[in-house]
Amino acid sequence: MEIGEELMSWLKDDKKEYTARLEFAIKVWQSLDFVYINKYEVICKWLLDTLSNENAENTEELPIAQLQQLFGLRAQPGLVDVKTKINLMRVILKRIEKAENVNLHAHPQLLQSLINFELVQDALRANYDLLMCSYGTLFTSYETMLRNPIDGDLSQPRHADFILPLLQQMRDYVQRAQNHKKLLKAYTYAALQPLCQLLLQLRQHNLCCFDQLAALEQQLTESLPIRDVIARIAQQPQLHVRLLLLESLLLNQRFDNAHLDLVLRFAFGKHETNPLEQPLALATHALESLRKHNISLQFQMSNKTTAMDFVTEQIFELVNEHKDEHLGEVLMMLCAALRLNPLLLEPNVYQLTVWMLTKPKRTDKELCLYSDYLVQLLDMFRRLSSAERFIMQLMKSLREWLRNYELQLPGSDAKRRRLSTDKDATPVELNLYLELILKPHSSVSSVPSDRLAQTWPSQTAGAAFTRLVSHLMAKPSIVIWKMLLHTFAELLQPDTPSVLPVNLSFAIELQASLLCQYLLGTRLAEQVQLHQAELAQGRRHMAQVLQQFGRHLLAREHNRSTMNAFLECVDRATSFELLLAYYWPDGLAKSEQEQEELQLPYKFLPSDEWELIQQRVHNFGKSTCRQRLQRLELQLLQTNWLLLPNQRHESCPDALLELVPPQLLGHLSRGQKQLRLQQQQRRHHQQQHEDLLQDAECVELLALQLLQDYADTLKTQKIKGTLLAKQLQLEGDETKLSAALRQHCGSSKQLTLPVEATKELIEALQRLPLAQLMSSIKLRLWLLILTLHHDVRRGQLKEQANQLLDQLIDLLHFGKPLPICSHFPQLPELLQLVPIEDASNSWRFYEMLFGRCIRRLTAGGESFLASCAEHFREQLQQTRTLQLVERRLLLLAIEALSGASGVQARRMQRHLQPLLEIYGQFVAHKFRSAKKPPADAAEFVQHTLSGFAVYLSSCINRAAKLQREQLEEKPNEKSNTKKKKQKQEQGDEEEKTMALPSPESEKSTLIDENLRRICKIYIGHSLNYRNVHAIKLLNVALTHREQLHLDQDEIEFVLDSYWRQLNADIEAATLDIQGIEPAIKLIIGYKTNEDFLLLLRRLSTQLEGMQRPETEAQHTSLQNILILLQLFSKCSLSSIKGAMLNEHFELLIGNISLRLPGVGDAAYRNHVVRLLEAQGALASNRTVPLTGETLDSILGTMLEINIKRFIIAGGSLDDFLVLHAGISENLLLLLRQHGTLMSDRAAQLTALCQDLVEAIVCYRSDRKQAQNLSDRELDGLAELALKLVTLLAGIAAGPQALAVKRVAPFLLIFTIKQMVTTERPTTLFEKIKVHLDRICHELISLCDHRAGHFILRSSNEAGARMYQNLVKEHDKYHKFRGKV
Repeated sequence: MEIGEELMSWLKDDKKEYTARLEFAIKVWQSLDFVYINKYEVICKWLLDTLSNENAENTEELPIAQLQQLFGLRAQPGLVDVKTKINLMRVILKRIEKAENVNLHAHPQLLQSLINFELVQDALRANYDLLMCSYGTLFTSYETMLRNPIDGDLSQPRHADFILPLLQQMRDYVQRAQNHKKLLKAYTYAALQPLCQLLLQLRQHNLCCFDQLAALEQQLTESLPIRDVIARIAQQPQLHVRLLLLESLLLNQRFDNAHLDLVLRFAFGKHETNPLEQPLALATHALESLRKHNISLQFQMSNKTTAMDFVTEQIFELVNEHKDEHLGEVLMMLCAALRLNPLLLEPNVYQLTVWMLTKPKRTDKELCLYSDYLVQLLDMFRRLSSAERFIMQLMKSLREWLRNYELQLPGSDAKRRRLSTDKDATPVELNLYLELILKPHSSVSSVPSDRLAQTWPSQTAGAAFTRLVSHLMAKPSIVIWKMLLHTFAELLQPDTPSVLPVNLSFAIELQASLLCQYLLGTRLAEQVQLHQAELAQGRRHMAQVLQQFGRHLLAREHNRSTMNAFLECVDRATSFELLLAYYWPDGLAKSEQEQEELQLPYKFLPSDEWELIQQRVHNFGKSTCRQRLQRLELQLLQTNWLLLPNQRHESCPDALLELVPPQLLGHLSRGQKQLRLQQQQRRHHQQQHEDLLQDAECVELLALQLLQDYADTLKTQKIKGTLLAKQLQLEGDETKLSAALRQHCGSSKQLTLPVEATKELIEALQRLPLAQLMSSIKLRLWLLILTLHHDVRRGQLKEQANQLLDQLIDLLHFGKPLPICSHFPQLPELLQLVPIEDASNSWRFYEMLFGRCIRRLTAGGESFLASCAEHFREQLQQTRTLQLVERRLLLLAIEALSGASGVQARRMQRHLQPLLEIYGQFVAHKFRSAKKPPADAAEFVQHTLSGFAVYLSSCINRAAKLQREQLEEKPNEKSNTKKKKQKQEQGDEEEKTMALPSPESEKSTLIDENLRRICKIYIGHSLNYRNVHAIKLLNVALTHREQLHLDQDEIEFVLDSYWRQLNADIEAATLDIQGIEPAIKLIIGYKTNEDFLLLLRRLSTQLEGMQRPETEAQHTSLQNILILLQLFSKCSLSSIKGAMLNEHFELLIGNISLRLPGVGDAAYRNHVVRLLEAQGALASNRTVPLTGETLDSILGTMLEINIKRFIIAGGSLDDFLVLHAGISENLLLLLRQHGTLMSDRAAQLTALCQDLVEAIVCYRSDRKQAQNLSDRELDGLAELALKLVTLLAGIAAGPQALAVKRVAPFLLIFTIKQMVTTERPTTLFEKIKVHLDRICHELISLCDHRAGHFILRSSNEAGARMYQNLVKEHDKYHKFRGKV
């Protein structure tokens, strides 16, 4: 059998998988040992047969990976027949076109590799149809991939990296092609439409490749006459393709006026359009293209007219032709013309605007486009400074139209609009690509569809007109005001000839809307002193017009829309009058008529006529009319209050109470607030309102009202004996409230309270922000709630009593401490009011009381502490011991008083000492027997351990103080020659000595064997390193071990016990760094040098035996070593121990760095953070003599983190922020604590600064996401940049400045280069750029005068320009110009 047949039989072996056979073919293809010359032909034919066989089971899905590998192999094109290659490519293209939702995201890469396949290049160059068909299929598959994205798929390359080289490759094929005509035909038939559709989809993904399309079109059509190019565009079947080709032709011919003439005639000419396509699309897109590419129309056309005039004329003709059937398309074209050049519409602007204004808008899209047209039109006349002329001419043109034609508008109600919409023709639905091209540029999202919105929408056009008026000077504004009033008066005349009767209602509403919008935007009140006469005349004329308007309404039957317009006019006119009255200049005199008008403002209608209008609104008006009438009545009341002679000192009238906004509640009196609360509760069925919660007094009134309602409920149910009802009568006096509580605290009478009413009251009180009130109000409410708690507890409602107790605790916790002790100076009384029970939160109450009120020594705290001591002393005298409640309260008091610091600590010592004496007597009585300790000694020690360290410290300090005082008192011996005086003085001295005890005897009474024995008992029963009180006691004992007679064996026993517990927790992987830190410092401090050395060697040996962690247990072991290393670095060490730690720290962090997991590992962040924290603790520890080798290892570890590539390696944002901040903080610590050593390491410091800068600037480009940065990312990066600024400022201001001065130019060049050359840098955001600029300024300050030329030579054009700008800013704002 021949070799080729044998190879074919191997490939056709059905016993093997198809992919396995294909992989075998790939191995044969690239095998150097298999030298059969026709093996490429055999493989290609086999591949063609198998792929073209549609019935084969193994070919349902293309083997994408194997085919991509095959197409990446090299082979000479002549080794395979051209026909075979063409058929193979056609089969592959056909299979990809038929694939449905199978490997959609792999097809573009497969087709790209097929086009780049070296074997088929001759076939592609010879067959243009195949080449363009391949590109067309590739474009279609990539578009399909864009329209069906896979969430979280990061394996796909960025769109620009894939598409731009592909388009450049097409241009290269076109440039090398020999038959351009044939190539253009193939491109137009097979690749043009898929390419256009792909480019439109890419615009949705923030990638615009239109310039590449235009360049490709320029290459393909440069040899054709311009008329043939235009004819080619017209022959395209799809409208979106014609639009893109038209835009590319305009761009390519923008400098050739003769060709541009023909293109414009084609774009604005009359075409036979498909009824399913949008008309005027060519003209609209041509206008948008002219604006987008800045193409000038100032050139002569063939008919001796300018292009500007031609486009203006064609726009008018197109609008006149299509305004009835295609209003939306016409509006889109007019908006495009206004965006291009408003002068295109100026000759016919009034006619066009009247047409648009009077045409009915049948869809929301047409309404939005119409609103956008009006907004742009008003902006045009604002820029042309001819607003008054525009308003005048527009009103004139509109009035002429309304005089001759009947206005046709959709019905006002929903049913009529629906019926009219059903009768209208269904609008043409645009395809997806046309929507992408002809997307409206309107900023208007929605427009109300009432009758007036059809012609003059208030939210858009009305707001633009108001903005236009607000920018006018006084004289043009007065002209517009007079013109609006004059036109309005003409419309209100009986049997007016200005408009047709059927159009009168619409004309009045439009005129009223314009007048309201004018009054809303006018700024005439700011210049009343310059135009007082004109203003007075205009106000009188406006009052006459409004009077005429009101009588016009009363003379006809009720019209809701016209009535609404009238009320709005009155509202705006009164607001304008009120503005003038309130801000009238003090030096400007008023005429008598103006003063009379101000006394009774807005009374332009008689009272009877005004009552008729009110009756019409109440009887026939809808909610909008009624709301406007209520607003007008409120305005009149507020005006009467505002214009009082002494308005600032007058109280608000009661009629306005319910209408006062929440911001002005503080101006009301307490009685008025109470009245408003009653009104709201009466109207809203006692519902709580958010506006009342903004005032503290209103919150108090709400709480009092809730309590009063509850008391009334109890009274209704005839429940007697409650203290709350009596207390509510004294709610304004805290002293009486507390006195009544103390008087009835011993009451034990049981009550029967309603459960549901009590629950509702408690829930309502919890919804009120009582904890945020001021202290005086909060104290009153606290006492009332305590009274309620007392009643509820007597009513046996334990759950509700606990809820009230929680609320009392919250009131104590937040804000300034309440003076509870001044109202309850006796502890027994408070214990009766809040008894300590197991199932309640009473312990939390007393903890909060001692922690907030006692520790801060609020008013009455001294008397309360005295009562506490007396109470405990009485209990101790009676029973020689303390019960659990008194014992715990005693410990709470001792902890609160001993925890104070500063000046308060001295004041509290006199209150702490009696409590400590009671504690000492209590403990001494418990351990009174020296031979046999009590059976419950361990339990007793655990319960009282928190106070023993304080008691022991107090005894030791008192003994030392007493000894110091006795030693300082020396006998004042006087040298007297007389022996009697000497004897007398000696006798007196002996008497004093007998009266004063000796220091040793007094000290022995404070620190005796009994105290030493009790201390050892406490230490022995509290061997738990997690207990903070045990550590504190051991610290005190070790500090005074000589006085307490602690020998070395006892100390070593306790420390060894702690160390064994710590080792057990390490093996069990239950380390808590906050819990073990005090114990570690204590243990290491008392370890010998040899033990500490053995401990460090043990850690090193354990670390050397570890591998890179993979399991959770291995990660925990490495984490424990890092925690211990960090804690060792925080300890205060001797010089020898510090040298040991420095030596072993270098070895440990080196081994740890080798065993860190990869960046993608979930535990990587925790390990590296612990490592950085350990390095920071060592750097900040002054007791450790850091050497250069250890410093080099620390800097090397920071460099190995490779923070600049952290995001690319798959790190998350949270980990990046933590690690970047840790490196910056450690570098700053090293600069501050070890500046001398860091001076010799400018190279490592510069490399780390480069990594930190690059990590911030390149963060956005390193991400595999096209989205913009989120606010969280921006804030995090800005904070990192600020830390980096602090680091650079520390370098510039420290001793390292001289060493870094040599490398500062290179670091500055690197920073500027990153900001300029990085794709999508984060410095595009000002929040980050401001910090990077500050870094550059710090580096500029480090550079000398010779660095400037070097930086300019080493930077590109953009970098040099940025450097020059930075230098200018530095010289102007940052350079130090003072004297040293």
